[in-house]
Amino acid sequence: MKISHLGPAGTYTEAAARLYSEAAELITYPTVPEVIQSVITDNTDLAVCAFENSIAGTVSIETIDLLLKADFPLKIYGEIVLEIQHGLIAKAGTTIESIQTVYSHPSALAQCQTTLQKILPNAAQVALSSTTAAVEAATTNDASGAIAGATAAKQYDASILLQDIGDEQHNATRFLVLSKQATVPTGDDKTTLVFTTSDAEESGSLVKVLQLFAERKINLSRIESRPTRQQLGTYVFSIDIHGHEKDKDVGQALAEISKHTSWVNVLGSYPRWK
Repeated sequence: MKISHLGPAGTYTEAAARLYSEAAELITYPTVPEVIQSVITDNTDLAVCAFENSIAGTVSIETIDLLLKADFPLKIYGEIVLEIQHGLIAKAGTTIESIQTVYSHPSALAQCQTTLQKILPNAAQVALSSTTAAVEAATTNDASGAIAGATAAKQYDASILLQDIGDEQHNATRFLVLSKQATVPTGDDKTTLVFTTSDAEESGSLVKVLQLFAERKINLSRIESRPTRQQLGTYVFSIDIHGHEKDKDVGQALAEISKHTSWVNVLGSYPRWK
């Protein structure tokens, strides 16, 4: 089995992919669209993409925007929840006091803001495409540090000056596993769907959609909105519910949802992460 993920090697996304399958061949791509396209073109079997963080919320705007497209061709096949422990990393011999620039992925910077203000209040913060790219930059530039994980530090023979500098304990990131294949019910599943309401001016149109699930005692665990990019004030909604689309109650709710939506796309039902 081949799994694609955002590169370079040494990122948290790689760690998530490895957690999902130790035996799979991991293949890196430089952008999220290329990661997803590799599954569409059958170059890989699955794609692992960062989705949301317990502290900073949405991790990858690219991922959510692709999922919200009405014609998104893949299914969510699974999820991975990875505990995140950020370290302050620099090349050997660097002291904390000498660091003038801190590199990292935007989400990692956001997850360490309070700590950075305490330990490096005057350091410039520079966002890069990945935590691994941040370590590479820190080890090739003087007076620099990076926020990343231990794997990336080891890859570049860098020193971990401080461990676990995240602002909150229990920091975790949720990753989605994307596939052309659908899953069968396991008894403990999630279903993710995206939709636009039928009329932006209709009073309570979003509530009417959500009531379809509430009436059947189907738990809603996430709701998010993004602009449709077509008209100001119109949104695409993305929700997670507990249950599989083939479950009786979930299936009934999904059958009725078209009454209150312009379009709806069930992105997939998949086992909940334990």
